[in-house]
Amino acid sequence: MRPGEAKALENRLRARRRRRNRWLVVALAVACAFALGYAFLALEQGRIPMVIRPTALSEEPSRPQAVDPGGPSAEDNELASDQSSQRENHTTPSRHPAAEESCDDMRVLVDRSHRLPRDYAPEDLVSLLNYEVPTLGGGEMLLRRETAEHLRSLIADAAADGEELVVASAYRSYADQRVSYRRLMSIYGRDAGEMSARPGHSQHQLGTAVDFTNAAAGHEIWQAFGHTSAFLWLKEHAPEYGFVLAYPRDGEDRGYQWEPWHYRYVGAKNAKRLEESGLSLQEFLVRQGVMPGC
Repeated sequence: MRPGEAKALENRLRARRRRRNRWLVVALAVACAFALGYAFLALEQGRIPMVIRPTALSEEPSRPQAVDPGGPSAEDNELASDQSSQRENHTTPSRHPAAEESCDDMRVLVDRSHRLPRDYAPEDLVSLLNYEVPTLGGGEMLLRRETAEHLRSLIADAAADGEELVVASAYRSYADQRVSYRRLMSIYGRDAGEMSARPGHSQHQLGTAVDFTNAAAGHEIWQAFGHTSAFLWLKEHAPEYGFVLAYPRDGEDRGYQWEPWHYRYVGAKNAKRLEESGLSLQEFLVRQGVMPGC
């Protein structure tokens, strides 16, 4: 082989090795990127379990405490911007009690447009285990004392009539609700707002709201509970004990989904007045004028 040809062959071989090395570097970089992506996804899945049905079934309520003094979260900022566009078409409240009294009032209005403070927690929370109220999985759940007392009577009388009622969720702090809402956000995005209240906007933070289930509903919180005989019993008798269905079927045209499992304690007198008024719970509470200004 001539010296010139040998030199040209050597140059071609060197160029080929350089191209091969470049492709190897690119392939290695792509492989590393995929590996890091899968590792990050596995970490996030481990941190946020993929629970589609209400997360309250597997979470024990935290004790009342001040939450997140470091400033508003992303969903809080989004909430603030949404509030002006989500005001409901209700009659302006006729009176406003003193702010320090409102959050503990059984008639306080909590909905998409009216928010409880982050650090609000009732001072009279009690364990339902001490009241022999059956809870899902036998876990500890909390309610305000008066609510727990009336709930014990309601469940006992339902059992005497052959109806099983199990509490699936009770008091949830602002922090508990934030965890629940973020989980749904990770799965459904903005649609999570149609399935769960934003932090601060849940009636469960009041300590007077309860979610029911039973064996007929598969011990889950979902609309199948609305087709059980226990639901029919509650529909007829719950107001006698001060409990009202917060989101009835006829409220869907007002933007609220039917939640046959979700009841709120307002006291027997208020429950009777609500029944006689023909209003929804939200409309009734707006007319009472008790705003969450605590």
